[in-house]
Amino acid sequence: MELFRAEAIYHSYARHSHPSYSIGIIEAGIGGNYYQGSTYLAPPKSIVFMNPEEAHTGYSAEELPLTYRMLYPSVGFIQQIAGEIQISGFPYFKDAVVQNKVLARNVLSLHAVLEKSNNRLEQKIRLIEVLSDILLNHADVKLRSIRLGKEHQSVRLIKEYLQDNSSSQISLEQLVKITNLNRSYLIRVFRNAVGMTPYTYLNQIRVEKAKQLLRQGMSIADAAITVGMSDQSHLTRHFKRIVGVTPGRYRKMSISFKTN
Repeated sequence: MELFRAEAIYHSYARHSHPSYSIGIIEAGIGGNYYQGSTYLAPPKSIVFMNPEEAHTGYSAEELPLTYRMLYPSVGFIQQIAGEIQISGFPYFKDAVVQNKVLARNVLSLHAVLEKSNNRLEQKIRLIEVLSDILLNHADVKLRSIRLGKEHQSVRLIKEYLQDNSSSQISLEQLVKITNLNRSYLIRVFRNAVGMTPYTYLNQIRVEKAKQLLRQGMSIADAAITVGMSDQSHLTRHFKRIVGVTPGRYRKMSISFKTN
């Protein structure tokens, strides 16, 4: 699970999604985002929930500096906890912004413990306790339907191809070849399903892979080439738009918390 903390920022995040769940707490300012077809504003002490693979933006609203904390628990870990508390199916957050003072205090406390405490037992107990409470009180269960239509099959094929070949130079013609869709229809179908174009999705994949390499200590220049970016500046530009910080700052300040 990755943790993120932003203090007094004015950054506007480009449209993107996360492979994990996103759980946040607004400490100061007003957080704004466009998510699931609507614009949401989250004042201080609001809890923000976003589901995996759902495209969204993010920004500091009303020209106020924004301070917030985020937790990004993996899908596997959330499903593991859901199973332990007898929740079957796919946990799904229906509400993007929730007002609950007690939960806000607990999420803030959890984030601080994960960031600063060296006691693994304390970290894990707090983590499971808070996430269990969130799932029991704020998550619906959404059964993932199996869609067999041509469009959905094509989206799956494109996503898999981009994941498998993200370090290579990919052309639109290659995506046309594997889906048998014409170019304009392919782009429209993918954007409607995923919330972004195949090119934007590809850059997001590359940024996520770069984050892993940077956490392992790889240099920014080497990470850029490894994930398929043309050079370090290319990676930095997309990294900052999506993550909110430069690769160098991320490499220096990142915190990873292992849930196993």
